[in-house]
Amino acid sequence: MEKKKVVYRRHDRNPIPLLPPEIRKNTFKEYALGLGHTAAKDEANRCILCKKPPCQEHQGKYGCPVYGDINLWMEQIQNNNLIEAMKILRAKNPFPSVCGRVCPQDRLCESTCVLTFKDNGQAVNIGGLERFVGDSIRMSGIQWKDPQDPPTGKKVAVVGAGPAGLSAAYFLAKKGHSVVVFEALPFTGGVMRYGIPTARLDREVLDWEISLIEKLGVEIKTGIKVGKDISLNELRKQFDAVFIGVGSGRGKKMGIPGEDLKSVYTAISFLMKANVDYVDDMLAPDVDIELPRNKKVAVIGGGFTAADCMYTSIRLGNETHLVYRRTRDTSSARQEEWDHLAEEGAILHWLTQPIEVIGNEKGEVVGLKCIKMELVPDEKGGRPKPVEVPGSEHIIECDAVIMAVGQGDNPLAYKDVEGLNIDKWNNLSTVDKKFRTNVEGIFAGGDVVNGGDTVVVAIRHGRDAAESIHEYLMTKEWKYGED
Repeated sequence: MEKKKVVYRRHDRNPIPLLPPEIRKNTFKEYALGLGHTAAKDEANRCILCKKPPCQEHQGKYGCPVYGDINLWMEQIQNNNLIEAMKILRAKNPFPSVCGRVCPQDRLCESTCVLTFKDNGQAVNIGGLERFVGDSIRMSGIQWKDPQDPPTGKKVAVVGAGPAGLSAAYFLAKKGHSVVVFEALPFTGGVMRYGIPTARLDREVLDWEISLIEKLGVEIKTGIKVGKDISLNELRKQFDAVFIGVGSGRGKKMGIPGEDLKSVYTAISFLMKANVDYVDDMLAPDVDIELPRNKKVAVIGGGFTAADCMYTSIRLGNETHLVYRRTRDTSSARQEEWDHLAEEGAILHWLTQPIEVIGNEKGEVVGLKCIKMELVPDEKGGRPKPVEVPGSEHIIECDAVIMAVGQGDNPLAYKDVEGLNIDKWNNLSTVDKKFRTNVEGIFAGGDVVNGGDTVVVAIRHGRDAAESIHEYLMTKEWKYGED
């Protein structure tokens, strides 16, 4: 029998259809519409089903952080078996529909697709197809239920209902453990709900994937601040193990003159107010805020959070400026995000460093003083460094400033645990490779460990920590620091 020849379709990727810019900038509805069944099947057929897929081998900063079996579920799409594709996806990740929307696939799985290795080919639209599988199952009306082992009689407390905590809860429940999640805020989802605008992530999608976790018997208690309403030590007495996945969601500013003026926001407070009309004083200093509408707004930063602030500000009717000290190519958001924002009228100031927020005699913001930058090579071969250009000071007129410059620690939940190793940033970065802290029975993962990363990395932390917790519950052996 003649061997079938593999056809490489390098240059005919099916793009995600979008709402037109003049429509999407005036609505908070999701603007990326997703692949239809015909386009999705055609796109899946571009995948050559590598036997050793580079897209799922996470090496350094490339590949899939959850080591998803991309070739296996891709083949199921080719075979018209979306139910099996969903089973394969959810074996590694309880949030495929979310990750298909918000992951930086261009820097992760798609960056290593073999179709890109020759003639500037275009990667398979892995993110779009992951979203397609999840959306198809949800919209089909199928009453999905993940497989689950018999009850073990063991109880685990999870602190934080963000991607790390919910992922840990999901995989622990699948192992048959009883799981209770404690969430300080009045809503679940963490950064997936309060940080990502609905224009990028439809809340119906998020709510559905969280409901599948609850179907496994996971109990979620919101509005309970561990460290205030109940101590972590009390949870340790009531449960056989504790997982800390509280993130690092406290708002940060830059430390420049004028940043305490009334209309200067942290990204966290701005996005929480816009997304859920709620700002918690534990996370943000500017609790009683009004969102700027029909104003001139400057957003400082160059990552996903800055892009999310830009999307939101534009939809509030603002003339919106991005101010970033590096270049577009060196920003951490997806390159297509800047294209989408430019189409919506965003004004992008690259190689521009804010140095002062200018106010008037009434204490109102009237401008952002900046200086131009240039990138110079790093002597040690690292990332080029931005250096000020002398005499290039200028002012960008604005009525409000949003600082998307990273998040700070929030150690309330664990700060009183005696002997617990907490680093100088108040994070739990001293966990070992199995996400064990130095205190027996306490595990941690997500942003509280790495100081801030992607949703999908937090999901992997939760999954791998759940495996370690399961091992501990079944053996009661504690070997902190060992593989």
